[in-house]
Amino acid sequence: MAWWGKKKGAGKPPRTVSASTLDTVTSRVDVGSLAPPVADYVAMAAALQLTLAGELAAASREAWSSEDADDLIVSSGMAMDRYREFREILADYVEDVSHALAEPREKISRHFERFASPRWYEDVATAYVVTGFARDFWHLLATGLPPAMTTKIHDIIADRGDEEMMARVLERLLAVDTRYTSRLSLWCRRLVGDTMLLCRDAIAAGQSQAPETEVRLEPVFTDVVAHHTRRLDRLGLIA
Repeated sequence: MAWWGKKKGAGKPPRTVSASTLDTVTSRVDVGSLAPPVADYVAMAAALQLTLAGELAAASREAWSSEDADDLIVSSGMAMDRYREFREILADYVEDVSHALAEPREKISRHFERFASPRWYEDVATAYVVTGFARDFWHLLATGLPPAMTTKIHDIIADRGDEEMMARVLERLLAVDTRYTSRLSLWCRRLVGDTMLLCRDAIAAGQSQAPETEVRLEPVFTDVVAHHTRRLDRLGLIA
């Protein structure tokens, strides 16, 4: 993807990582140094948002109540809004946006094939986990991009209330029958490893297989998993 590397014509409380935590993480691990070129980062982020939009829309069609369906379709719309914003940035860096998105979409699709479930509420849990986990990790990764781009990307990926809406859907489900608690706890635990792999796909290609990368990522994932655990704790789920 070397041809993506340069810009055309130019050289409740939030469930995401807090600013103080970001400072702590980046002071001991320079996650930003693992960042890919802007176009690669944006293409991967766009592909993820497009996939999440589709997953949430599909779950909305299967939801058991109109309230759940509404929250999920609105969340889908927010993911699609992010996709459009990322796509607009990408168009400044590449000649053919659809071609630039092809490989990232394929990578994201492979991950979501492993996440697939016949139960709509497990798909909602997947979207909830992936949205929060990836947002926290990619927020940190974006610090390796040019400062103005970092700010723009942080604004795009910031929670707009969609995590809260997904959480409400899951809370209503858990209120109906407590047996869903153990099922969803198990499902969410299963997602963590694959979600880490999805996040690893966002780092610079030259860094992904480097022996020291795993050592550098371990404390980062430790912090991101801690925030993931708090999101599940709030729902009464065991991470």
